[in-house]
Amino acid sequence: MSSTIRKSVAAVMAVGALGLGGSAMAGAADSTTTKPRDARPQREALSSSVAAKVKAAALAKVPGATVVRTEAGGPYGTPYHAHIKTSGGTAKVVLVDAAFKATAVQADRGRGGKGRGGHRGGPGKGETALTGDTKTKVEAAVLAQYSGATIQRTETNGDSAAPYESHIKTSAGKELEVLVSKDFKVLDAREHPAHP
Repeated sequence: MSSTIRKSVAAVMAVGALGLGGSAMAGAADSTTTKPRDARPQREALSSSVAAKVKAAALAKVPGATVVRTEAGGPYGTPYHAHIKTSGGTAKVVLVDAAFKATAVQADRGRGGKGRGGHRGGPGKGETALTGDTKTKVEAAVLAQYSGATIQRTETNGDSAAPYESHIKTSAGKELEVLVSKDFKVLDAREHPAHP
């Protein structure tokens, strides 16, 4: 009879252990698969040598700025970007290409992606960055009209009949949105208030 009791006790203990083990496993699964709803993927960390080159490119583009951080990736498929604070205290993002040349400076809209001022600093709704031959021709037309200007970005245009637009800073410091036709002629320019 003691053998039967021992077997019964062992069976009850085994079932209890299975029950406890199963609930522990379920609890572990819950804790590892639960993520905050607003979790964003982390950007790839840059090696110290790459980060130094991105920082140098950003500072060459915006002298006197302080580099807050450098990251891989960015708008328009750029391979790198640097978050900076200008000497005037304005947060900006400097886009850097694979050759470690700063290609554009944009308003830093933060991680939420929305900033003040509509589509300043990036394409508006339905607008996309130009690339290749089209970008080259649009920018050549703009620079022919505005000698000495700095091109900030060039993209399709969604808010007028002109198919292309280029955002520039003239040698006199004015910020313009230059509208360009499909045959690469400058049609018009809209002035934006300059910001630091």
